[in-house]
Amino acid sequence: MQVELRPLKLKGVIKEVTEVGVRIGVNGRMGVLSLPLRLIYTDKPLAVGQECEFYLSYVNVI
Repeated sequence: MQVELRPLKLKGVIKEVTEVGVRIGVNGRMGVLSLPLRLIYTDKPLAVGQECEFYLSYVNVI
């Protein structure tokens, strides 16, 4: 299946911060992302309630 993948910018709010990662609640009741800290780019210390933006695309199975 040949589909052009175009990432969308989505927003969310940090729900939990641990020693190894963060949980982000995606706006619009789209679910929760659990990400390791190495994927988070910021100069600010992470805290619960901070807003964040990220790009999301469809998964392409090869």
